[in-house]
Amino acid sequence: MTFALVAANADQVIQISDRRLTSWNGTVLVEDSGKAGYLMCDDATALYCYTGLAKLRSFKTSTWLMESLMSASRRDSSFRELIEHFAELATEHFSSNEDILSAPINQRRLTVMLSGYTASGHITNALISNFQDFISFVDHPEAQPKFTVYCESSKSPATLNPTYIQAIGTFGALTLADEDELRKMLEDRAPHQAITNKAVAIVTSISDRHRSGGAVGKRLNTGRIDYTSPFVPFAGYASDVVEGTLPLLDMVDGRTNGTGLLVGQPKLTAESSFVFPKVHRNAMCPCGSGKKYRFCHRLVQR
Repeated sequence: MTFALVAANADQVIQISDRRLTSWNGTVLVEDSGKAGYLMCDDATALYCYTGLAKLRSFKTSTWLMESLMSASRRDSSFRELIEHFAELATEHFSSNEDILSAPINQRRLTVMLSGYTASGHITNALISNFQDFISFVDHPEAQPKFTVYCESSKSPATLNPTYIQAIGTFGALTLADEDELRKMLEDRAPHQAITNKAVAIVTSISDRHRSGGAVGKRLNTGRIDYTSPFVPFAGYASDVVEGTLPLLDMVDGRTNGTGLLVGQPKLTAESSFVFPKVHRNAMCPCGSGKKYRFCHRLVQR
């Protein structure tokens, strides 16, 4: 399991997803597995992420997810039809793939979330799952035979500033206080960086909470779609360690007359470290220079 959080208002849709993979007994396998991407279709753009089964033998969910979204778009490139076709493909694959079938049924659970803006100017969110019932709010302990779709859009146009918050994964670790703080910032239309920082802080805090069960990491993909330029996604990254690699978002162009772009696990690398954890300005810089953070890499990152 993992954790992903989406926050949206009139200005942007922001998605935070952790990169930790754990085994079904809770053992941490890796800390740097990407589970987030960006989808373009004829009448919407959306950030997407998943929680649940990530890898099993030769099956890797992130790769399969990209390819399946593209396959679904070839049947119909409008958002609602695309996700319905994707659910059909997921149901078929999870009932026939030998790698998936080799696992106990409780280990085949998967939820995919897509969040963005429609061409008509509304916030939209879709949840596709084979174990979570988002109408009755029931989590089945075992994977069900069929993936179901729960999709909703804001009743009012995004320009009127409806706010939206959704979480998948270990969402029980998200508190009402977390939601209230984030909601207030969305209602006040705080700058996107302030909202992103708050969302990152919430997920980082959830990582340490008992209810997360150790399944949520502190290396986080961040993604953003701006209402005024939805075809230009912004990718970011937050980490609790110093790194020289910046992971980006997977990309799927499923538009009828699009480029057909399909990019998996993109990243930027540098010879020297350029990703640094957030620390207090008077703390020692995590780069090891011996200087206080405010006199060292805080100057670089501002």
